[in-house]
Amino acid sequence: MPDSNRILLLHFDIEEGRVVIARNNPDDARHVVVMVPGVSMGAQAMDRQLKRAEELFRKFASGPDDDTLSVITWADYVVPRSPQEARDAASAATGAPRLARFLAGLPVTAEGYGRWRAPARVTVIAHGYGGLVAGLAAREHDLDAAALVFLGCAAAGVETVRALRYKGPVYATSPDVNGDGTPVGVHGPRPDSPGFGASVLRSGPLSFQGDPVIRYLPELRRIILGEA
Repeated sequence: MPDSNRILLLHFDIEEGRVVIARNNPDDARHVVVMVPGVSMGAQAMDRQLKRAEELFRKFASGPDDDTLSVITWADYVVPRSPQEARDAASAATGAPRLARFLAGLPVTAEGYGRWRAPARVTVIAHGYGGLVAGLAAREHDLDAAALVFLGCAAAGVETVRALRYKGPVYATSPDVNGDGTPVGVHGPRPDSPGFGASVLRSGPLSFQGDPVIRYLPELRRIILGEA
């Protein structure tokens, strides 16, 4: 687990179980990863989310004290508790404008209060049902990020990348491997399908307890650091 002194609680709604937690201050970072979790990964699963964020941080940071990278777990929406609940797009539709506002605020606070007085490179990694949240945010509210990754997502709420109205690069992986159980075909086509138009990431040999991030670390590293 990470040093508790480097964990920031950015938002918490106790009634709905919505939470946003950061590993390192995003205002002082040069690269920021915003992870949008899916089914059963809300506030009640924060231990698992923090472990996932810490694993990503340790793989990409120069060391445990590297504060130029911030990994944010953004669960500021009512996360479905089961694949059955994930058939309903209402939670994603409610969370989408919150995600858009959060992303729009990152460069503002970084320029006003951050060490570099400049915005960081932001990568959004949405897992499972979280892809529907990110997709709707891009389509309806604009998504202020340098790159968007649909990680194991069954759908993004749109038919094609063009319908996202997002100008940055879009990547996707198969929901058949480490997805979250969100039903395929309910909220639109799979982002990894040929007709969708995303760049499909290759899976590496690593795997750890079903963690969807581990097997794509080499590809994600290039995306997050702007080397893709």
